[in-house]
Amino acid sequence: MYQRLLVPLDGSSNANEALKTSIKLAQDWQATLILLHVIDITQFSPQGLGGGYAAIIQGLRDTSKEILNEAKTLADQANVKTSLSVREGSPKQVIVGLANADDAKVDLVVMGKTGTNAFSRMIVGSTTNYVVQHAEPNVFVVNDVPATD
Repeated sequence: MYQRLLVPLDGSSNANEALKTSIKLAQDWQATLILLHVIDITQFSPQGLGGGYAAIIQGLRDTSKEILNEAKTLADQANVKTSLSVREGSPKQVIVGLANADDAKVDLVVMGKTGTNAFSRMIVGSTTNYVVQHAEPNVFVVNDVPATD
């Protein structure tokens, strides 16, 4: 069915549930997971942070590696193939750009319903909504709260 699943991760509980779901799907379909973390540099101004900009970005890159390595460990334990990607930019634009890139060959995006940045969600809309509206592959949205009957 699906062979390359893009899984954007930001450390939120919804993203973690999306990861668990994507691992199960990848096992069923013998698919590869593309684990992605986007460093949202749109929130920072090099001028406003002065000499601390480089240190802050490096700290965010280190956090990205931690998030992706933890996800890779879970996928490895389930014998699921992965590739890791850290990108910088606007998360919603980076996710859609990678999802729509011909060379990435993504055929399903699996992501959480909400992420870590509630303020940004209120002001400019959710990343998930943007991805659902603009991604060419199908998007599977996972909620961390089980549905009730």
